[in-house]
Amino acid sequence: MSDTPPYSASFQALLHYIDSKNFNFTSFPEEKRVTLSMSGKNANYRFTARITNEDSYLQVNANYPFNVREEKLRPSTAELITRANYCMPLGKFEMDMSDGEVRFSIAHVIGEEGLTPEMIEKHFMTVYYTTDRYFPAFMQHIHAGYTPEDAIFHAELDTHVDQVEEAPKPARKRKAKPSSHTSSSETPSAPPARKSQRKKGASGQGELPL
Repeated sequence: MSDTPPYSASFQALLHYIDSKNFNFTSFPEEKRVTLSMSGKNANYRFTARITNEDSYLQVNANYPFNVREEKLRPSTAELITRANYCMPLGKFEMDMSDGEVRFSIAHVIGEEGLTPEMIEKHFMTVYYTTDRYFPAFMQHIHAGYTPEDAIFHAELDTHVDQVEEAPKPARKRKAKPSSHTSSSETPSAPPARKSQRKKGASGQGELPL
């Protein structure tokens, strides 16, 4: 990249980081923006990273490879996003209500020390892991009829497993022995429904390389 024209220090740091990872990317220097694709366990995602507000912010977005095309599903998908964003320590999900585009977005304030490879790595990987982690939740809601609450519950199961209370199985009924007396036996009640509650302060992003 020795023939690269002089850019701002922040955009140059971004280019150097992405180039060091051997990503196949497209650069838009006039917009201080780069685009690339990354493959997760669940899907491929389109990433955009840019330097904005007069070199004050690093912004990284990952777009899902789908749009919520059915307008009637967008309000419930917005509820799913709201549930996912609650307690999210870093970043947020967003949806364009006009066309159903869904993405995960994160922003970092560039201080006087500038951008380091470690800073850029943390934010890229946070976007990467969070986007991939919640992909099944969107699919379960849009295509399998899961409620937003159930879809997010499954996506975050490892973060609130201690909040799940499984009802013990009732004892097996023994066959009554023939007797001259007839005694009424109580029918065991049905097990209570599973209780779950998202713990306040719990991260929905799970284990991140922070």
